[in-house]
Amino acid sequence: MLRLAIQLVLAVLVVFAVVAVYWSGLSGGFFFDDNVNISAIEALKLSSLDFQSLLAAWQSGKSGPLGRPIAQVSFGLNHYFGGFDPYFFKLTNLVIHLLTGILVFLTARRLSLSSLWAGFAAALWLLHPIQLTSVLYVVQRMTSLSALFLLAAFLLHVAGRERGGRAGWVMLLAAWGVCWPLSMLSKETGALLPLFVLAWELILRRSRQGGLDRFARLYSALALVGLSAGLVYVFSPAGQWLWAGYELRAFTPWERVLTEGRVLWVYLDMIAFPRLAAFSLFHDDIVLSSSLLEPWTTWLAAGGLLALCGVIFWAHKKHPLLAFGLAWFLIGHALESTFLPLEIAHEHRNYLPLFGIALIVAWGVGQLTQQPGWKRTLGLVLGVVVIAHSALITGLRAHQYGDDVRRTQIDAQHHPLSSRTHYEAARVLMQRAVDTSANDPLRFFVRSHYEQSALLDPNTKLPWLGLMHLNCSARQPIEQQWHAELARRLRETPFAPGDRTVLYGVKEMSIAGTLCLERDSVELLFSAALANKTASNHVRSFIHSWLADYRMLAARDVSAAVEALDKSLALAPHNPSNRLKRAQLAYLQQQWQQAETMLNGISDKQLALSERETKRLLLQCIGGGDLTCVGL
Repeated sequence: MLRLAIQLVLAVLVVFAVVAVYWSGLSGGFFFDDNVNISAIEALKLSSLDFQSLLAAWQSGKSGPLGRPIAQVSFGLNHYFGGFDPYFFKLTNLVIHLLTGILVFLTARRLSLSSLWAGFAAALWLLHPIQLTSVLYVVQRMTSLSALFLLAAFLLHVAGRERGGRAGWVMLLAAWGVCWPLSMLSKETGALLPLFVLAWELILRRSRQGGLDRFARLYSALALVGLSAGLVYVFSPAGQWLWAGYELRAFTPWERVLTEGRVLWVYLDMIAFPRLAAFSLFHDDIVLSSSLLEPWTTWLAAGGLLALCGVIFWAHKKHPLLAFGLAWFLIGHALESTFLPLEIAHEHRNYLPLFGIALIVAWGVGQLTQQPGWKRTLGLVLGVVVIAHSALITGLRAHQYGDDVRRTQIDAQHHPLSSRTHYEAARVLMQRAVDTSANDPLRFFVRSHYEQSALLDPNTKLPWLGLMHLNCSARQPIEQQWHAELARRLRETPFAPGDRTVLYGVKEMSIAGTLCLERDSVELLFSAALANKTASNHVRSFIHSWLADYRMLAARDVSAAVEALDKSLALAPHNPSNRLKRAQLAYLQQQWQQAETMLNGISDKQLALSERETKRLLLQCIGGGDLTCVGL
């Protein structure tokens, strides 16, 4: 009983420590992809929990091939109970983090660590600073939810295999039939579960059983067939959509694979030697590897990874937990840190892989404490220092993330070669600016960050729009080289996934009157983007639609707006929002019969709530023959 009481007290202390170090960070705002994936999505503004509203939230995802509906519904529920207050979104993330930490403890315990050292592994996993963006960067709930369900599935598989019988089969069915799909529907990294299970079957269970049983042999064969089939699909014509993203990246598949070898060691450095200056929301300051010799550390990193694989093979019999921990870390990066056309580095990709390293550290420190004399003392001191240092750095980071200006300025100081970090620092400062005069000293720092961002990345476009907005807000003329360079980059550089934000921003600011560009200058920017050969038809349809918005609401040219919107619909004829806008334009041209036909062809189920109201009002106005009744 005394041991149980001590364990409960330690568990409460760990929970208290996690809440304490993260608490100051809960007051920060939304940032980066939070806006496009959460606050800008109409379907997540749940006002009721009826089936249609929940279905709309389920289908609202824009990330990944599956849309990540579990995470999207959770965002909608957050809005329903607390509005779009970032505090409650981050608090929910913290609760998910703690729940996942419980599964980390239970899994470590199941993998043969004692309660004390399983708790140590869970505490390290919970408090390590590399986990912070998975908690305080709201959209990364996708990552933490996927990890929660994956660990639940893994734990059920292990428990089911060890128990056997009818109860064991029930656990296996729950693992693969319930938890695994939930993990996949939170984020596609859930697809790694079969490989994690394979590592357990081949290393830990094999070590304990003295060999592979029939189930393990069959599972290994199926896993090998599945992996081979997956690789064949990826390199077949049917899987070419996976590679299409490289058309929008500034690097090739070979360059990414080479660079990721170095990135994994960057992650391991952050994990082993956590210091505040190493961490950041963005890591676009990592130099790309163009070959094994450029930079020279590329071949060294590749050789080091091969050495880790050698350690796994060497240790799988003598030290199976060491081998399994290394395998878990490498498997955890098999999707996001290999050949897929994703950004080069993000800390949240270590959320699940860190479990493998935490296992190794807990096992290693535990081994030391079992030795007599100074080794036992060293192990105990090392364990305390590791946890305390992690908590300290995480607490400092959380305080940094509690204020957007503090977060971005510290990141810019620590990562002066990161274009994205400088852009984010300028954007946040611009939002805080109260004095719009040209003499405002804050404007100097905004301009400096924008210019640094633009110079560091030859393909980035948003800083040039930021510079133009900066001058317009102070009623100063736009420097012509800014407009010319933005047009050139829109036309000639790869059209990255976030670049359409530039055109959306041009449209929105022009309508709001905060961008002092003449119509021909605005049209030139849209023409440049449409001339970019790397822009997909899907993106072009959006650009044409936004150009139509500009022509209608800023230039007040209905005929030109119709022309642009028709081009958008030619590329995406079934887009319900654009079809609704086309009906509005027909109504304004007094083509009421055509407008009514268009409106009746749009199902309410395809529209957001505000769009349904617009449709209803338009039909009402057409019935009354009133040109101005909806205020257009």
